[in-house]
Amino acid sequence: MSRDEGQPISLRSLVGHREAVAADMPLEELHRRFAENGREFVAVLDGERLLGVCARREIAMKLGARFGFALFARSPAREHMMASVLSLREATPLTEALSGVSGRANELFYDDVLLVDAQGAFVGFILVHALVRLQTQLLLGNIVALERSRLEISQKNRSMEEDLLMAREVQLAMLPAPAPPGPGVRWRFCHHYAPAGGVSGDFFQVLRASDTAAGVLVCDVMGHGVRSALVTAMVRAFAEDLRPDAADPGRLLTRLNRSLTAVLRQSGTLLFVTAAYAFLDAGSGTLVYGQAGHPTGFLRRAGGGVELLPAEGEVAGPALGLVEDHAYCSGRCAVGPGDAAILFTDGVFEVRDAAGEEWGLERMRSEVGGRRGQPVSELLAAVVAAAGRHAGGAPFDDDVCLVSLEAL
Repeated sequence: MSRDEGQPISLRSLVGHREAVAADMPLEELHRRFAENGREFVAVLDGERLLGVCARREIAMKLGARFGFALFARSPAREHMMASVLSLREATPLTEALSGVSGRANELFYDDVLLVDAQGAFVGFILVHALVRLQTQLLLGNIVALERSRLEISQKNRSMEEDLLMAREVQLAMLPAPAPPGPGVRWRFCHHYAPAGGVSGDFFQVLRASDTAAGVLVCDVMGHGVRSALVTAMVRAFAEDLRPDAADPGRLLTRLNRSLTAVLRQSGTLLFVTAAYAFLDAGSGTLVYGQAGHPTGFLRRAGGGVELLPAEGEVAGPALGLVEDHAYCSGRCAVGPGDAAILFTDGVFEVRDAAGEEWGLERMRSEVGGRRGQPVSELLAAVVAAAGRHAGGAPFDDDVCLVSLEAL
């Protein structure tokens, strides 16, 4: 693979940082170093020899546990290295590097990648979003090449189908996977995701802020197919960069819109993305919400009542990619244990029966409200099933995406 004129892509050129500490550095000092440099991972060196990697999250958990500071504050970094880390040699082919990253467990997907030289010496860390962006550029390059070869398209159908299958597998592998909350975690997310074709223009992303707070972003790219899927990859990469703004939906959508508009303008065609973002803080009992040209989500109360998320007035801004300087706003409401925000794309409620009648948002809201006491994970599947019955069992002709974020 190459970027321009056949020049090979060097993994060393993708290095994002080279943070390293001495093997005998006390854990207390290492924790302070993490706070100062803002990194999530550092290499542990014995002189010039690489011993392993320390992760900020693991160090924080050890020192923050009961008696953890007293037990571990003075112990050396070498005793608290990660049990497993993805390490690549700088001569590793890019395809193999991307395969290694996409094959990791979902909870480890966004961990930095350790890069070493041929002798195993420390080179630096590659940030995963750099690989995601690079993959997007390469896929876009492939699409341009296919468009230039339309006369040969019949001969390349099989190759194209294989590429789409791989893209679908990569896209599905990048989705956050629901998992039982860990100790002290007071939020939980569930989803129902069903692409209508090979690759999807719908996607969602979960931005964890702490054990008590997290945000969930749901997007729907205009159209279907590979181009829409490529835009979702770009939006995902941009969203990862915006994690510091996770608690402010208005600011997050404003910055996401600015980045996306700058890229889409270069395509020369009208292309936009609708989005909804909810940030739930179970610790303070608040939910903050913003949206960009997207259907307003529901707030399902623990008692079974269903409300619209706070998106009145200026909160409901235009779709992303249309107005570069638009400033998005946030709505706020109180939440309690068992309350859940439910976000979705229009593929769920726009299904039609044989007479052409749309199922609609009101029927969908009634279905959610009529299932009092049902776990949210089961509720999402039940809503999709009800929409399917309205369509007489016919396949959905649009992507289907529902995501819930629940306060525990």
